[in-house]
Amino acid sequence: MRTTLGGVDPGRNRRNREALLEAGRSIGHAFSARELHAAARHDRPRIGLTTAYRAIERWRDEGLVEDAGTRAGEAVFVMCGADGHHHHLVCVDCGAVSTLEGCALVSLRRAAESVGFEISDRALQSLPGRCARCAAA
Repeated sequence: MRTTLGGVDPGRNRRNREALLEAGRSIGHAFSARELHAAARHDRPRIGLTTAYRAIERWRDEGLVEDAGTRAGEAVFVMCGADGHHHHLVCVDCGAVSTLEGCALVSLRRAAESVGFEISDRALQSLPGRCARCAAA
């Protein structure tokens, strides 16, 4: 008989976490919690949407995902393995993501400082736009 911790089967949770992580890495674009959930259900049909939301929160705390703005009214996130200061360009239509190494906001930061403001990098870690394919459509 399998023992549980606090009534939770550690094996099931491990498999759910692995399925969510694999799904997040395989999506290939900025994703919502619902999209992550749908992708993970291919391997774990009974996984709950709440589990996907919790995983994203945990990954945000661990630095594995970053906020990528919104798409169709839902918060979207991007899996991120980049080191150092960087920003993401995120297509508001299809969710395509490009990483900009370094700080793309140097001139904006200087302009803000000249008038006594400090730019919050967290608020601008992902910059919305349209990829070439969506802009051409």
